[in-house]
Amino acid sequence: MSVMTYWIIRYVPDAFREEFQNIGLVCTDGQDWAVTFDWWYVDRRTHRDVAEWAAWFQDQIAQRRTLVTDHEFNRAWIEGIRERQANSIQLTAGRPASADSVQAAVALLFPRLVEHQRPMRERRRTRSSLRSEMHWLYSTSPLQEGHDVFFSPSIRMGSTHGEFDALQTNESLPILRAVWAFDMMGLEAIQQSIQAWNYSVARMRRDGATLVRGSSTVPLSPDSVVTAVIDPPRHESARRTEVYESALEAWERERVEVLTLDQLAERIGADY
Repeated sequence: MSVMTYWIIRYVPDAFREEFQNIGLVCTDGQDWAVTFDWWYVDRRTHRDVAEWAAWFQDQIAQRRTLVTDHEFNRAWIEGIRERQANSIQLTAGRPASADSVQAAVALLFPRLVEHQRPMRERRRTRSSLRSEMHWLYSTSPLQEGHDVFFSPSIRMGSTHGEFDALQTNESLPILRAVWAFDMMGLEAIQQSIQAWNYSVARMRRDGATLVRGSSTVPLSPDSVVTAVIDPPRHESARRTEVYESALEAWERERVEVLTLDQLAERIGADY
């Protein structure tokens, strides 16, 4: 086992009353880094700027681990943030922990120090709530060594922007994921959005794509894994069934894997 340092990330809605909620955890052994947030809580119970900061902070860790190896990211950088963040986001003082890896340390500490109890799921999901639940699944799953996740990645196919909700990188092919909820109102809008997304997938299958991260770019193979994470229709109607079956047919043609949230949780080893 190795000795490492972890910091708890807190949301402080009212600094005067000194009340706070733990929303995340960051850990390092001096070389490797890991961070996770309770995205279910962040997306539903905090201000938008807190969620944006959490996404930025998670991206900083991802860049440190995968894209920008000379990124100035060390314990001193974390301590600098801790000293400056005195408003709605605060970091505790660093504390020691022992584990085989930073990922193992986060997996051990997160349920005990951060994770909030979730209420019963909504009966009718939107794309936004589905996206938040996917964030939450990833935040509770210790990814395998060499795997990282980027949320709302900037994906380009030539001059076209592809709308994806997550990119999971690994040692072989990257995995692009988008979420779709079929129980929403406005079936025409759902169908049009899916058709536009299918066009982006078809272009990627033909020409490949590019991940844009600041000034860095990473090519994505036409053979990249593409997944549609769905909430299937439960309030059935002839028109809703038609839209759903049309989407499944197009996704089969473009080699898009279809998963429910439960299946995604099983795939990435999350507690759902």
